[in-house]
Amino acid sequence: MAKLLRLLLFLIIGLLFLFYLFYGEYGVLPNLSRHINIYGFTFLGAILTGFGVFYINHWLNHRIPWRRHILGRFMAGFALDFAFLGGLLLLMGWLGNLTGLIEYEMFAEDMFIRQIEIKLIVLCFLTMFVVTLVEFNTFSYNEYSVGQIRKLRAERKQLELQFEALKSQLSPHYLFNSMNTISSLVYRDPHVAENFIRNLADTFNYVLYTKEAKVVTLREEIEALKDYGYLLNIRYAAAVDLRIEIDSQYHDRSIPPLTLQLLVENAVKHNIISNDNPLKVNIRATEEEVIVLNNKTGSPSKTASHRVGLDNIRKRYAFFTSKHIQLSDDDYFEVKLPMITS
Repeated sequence: MAKLLRLLLFLIIGLLFLFYLFYGEYGVLPNLSRHINIYGFTFLGAILTGFGVFYINHWLNHRIPWRRHILGRFMAGFALDFAFLGGLLLLMGWLGNLTGLIEYEMFAEDMFIRQIEIKLIVLCFLTMFVVTLVEFNTFSYNEYSVGQIRKLRAERKQLELQFEALKSQLSPHYLFNSMNTISSLVYRDPHVAENFIRNLADTFNYVLYTKEAKVVTLREEIEALKDYGYLLNIRYAAAVDLRIEIDSQYHDRSIPPLTLQLLVENAVKHNIISNDNPLKVNIRATEEEVIVLNNKTGSPSKTASHRVGLDNIRKRYAFFTSKHIQLSDDDYFEVKLPMITS
């Protein structure tokens, strides 16, 4: 379809060339019946030009891609297209004279360039310049379209990952445990039950607030994690020790939302919680990374791998930095999250 449109365009341009030059030379338009040979040469030249320009630009797109050398590709395309058209016109003029189909000799009278030939050269120059400009605009539009599609796909993927993180925080199991804790506190300690409900509400509010956010500040993540840590302290008391030791100078750095909460939740989910062997989770930061470290108290039975949550975090981080998340699973379980500075 693109080739047909290109050929049609060059046929129209060829006819316009013919009408302009013929009228400028003789003051009338060429008659179809009397000048069928001229029309035939015009159509042949337009078709050959269309194919030639197409294959020249196709070849250049592989040898000098627009993406890498915009100016060089523009100049090379214009020069080769112009040279091809000029050479084709000279060849067809020579063949026309040789066969007697057209009675016109280019650059006659000792190679003196006449007015009609100057017009032809200028028209060829302008036409090939516009053709090359159209090629560049086509490339620019395609790049923009592809870029927009990639951007939309990336945003969609990011939202899907955000949704997966959101689902983990709103899982029926998590809600069931929270409701059980509230139920046991209502009659035993109403004040603590009220605080638990408030912190639970704040936790869910943060989850819903960040459901479409790409990143949040460490300050926001830490405040939300403190609410979540309060819930853990009520449920497990001294059996869970969550310590956040991040200096305030790093609080304005960015992090994908729910990252720290997912890591703490993984630590709780994949360790045996007991007063005799408490789970200790420490979160600290350096100039380069946020470090989440927890001891290993033994894996509960029938617990799925924690790789799902880590894969979610890893994929979300990939949108913002080329640095990789570092994982250590020896005596301690440690995750190092690269700092996102912007």
